[in-house]
Amino acid sequence: MMHKTSRLADFLINSGNALVNARDNKKIYPLIAKYKMTDKRINLGLALLKKLVACDKKKTEAHGIQLEARAEVRRVFAEVHPVYMEHVGFVRLYCRREPGRLAGMLLQEPRKKHVSGWFRQADTFYSNLLVDEELLGRLKVNGVTAVELKAGHANVKKVAQADIAYKDTIGRAQDAKENRDALRVEFTAWMKEFLYIYKVALREHPQLLESLGIRELSAGYTR
Repeated sequence: MMHKTSRLADFLINSGNALVNARDNKKIYPLIAKYKMTDKRINLGLALLKKLVACDKKKTEAHGIQLEARAEVRRVFAEVHPVYMEHVGFVRLYCRREPGRLAGMLLQEPRKKHVSGWFRQADTFYSNLLVDEELLGRLKVNGVTAVELKAGHANVKKVAQADIAYKDTIGRAQDAKENRDALRVEFTAWMKEFLYIYKVALREHPQLLESLGIRELSAGYTR
């Protein structure tokens, strides 16, 4: 099965081929060199292209790391949340006639779905519960020990840590994308100049124009 390449990938490949062929083709090079499109200038374009390819690779890698980090947040949350809700259920059972106690552990609020809101509720719940000796004694009757609750609290913090790491990858991926896009604009402008000179120099040699895939490159890169 063949895999499709992105428009940007096609543009980069076609540009590289065109530049190398223009520089190395003995029929083409003398024609474009008359317009100061020398091997030195072409090599500068190739260097810019190489830098853009590296930036695009870095952007792709950063995006992949971001997706992995997001998956890790979801994985840790899926492990921790059921235990947390089990502890919440026991506390609600024992404190069903004590609204003040429930409010102190944020159990009167709607359950938050976003990680930051969820963590605030879970962290407050465990922090206040673990210093309530009388309530801990009630829970112990059903086998819910302070040791188990401390482990639940520690696992809640793991979700927050995973979310912090994920948000860091978002910033890195965004930086990589911005760097790639800025360089793409610069290289696209360079290629437009190259193509204009190329078309002028070879206007009487249409077969040579076709040999560099000018049709594919003429429109430049578009999203």
